[in-house]
Amino acid sequence: MNIIPITLKQANAYVEQHHRHHKPVRGQKFSIGLMDADKLVGVAIASRPVARMLDDGFTLEVTRLATD
Repeated sequence: MNIIPITLKQANAYVEQHHRHHKPVRGQKFSIGLMDADKLVGVAIASRPVARMLDDGFTLEVTRLATD
């Protein structure tokens, strides 16, 4: 298994396909995908924290995490 960078569009499409109860993420710092051979088997989307008090420039919040 390998971790790869992916776009927000790719990550949101994966989340929509596997976890339909979540709405698409509008913004992010980065997204990563987990590949098993040639198949994408998971994604994580990291963003700035929702709580303003935690938005100190060092803290990230995982806003979506999905696997098949």
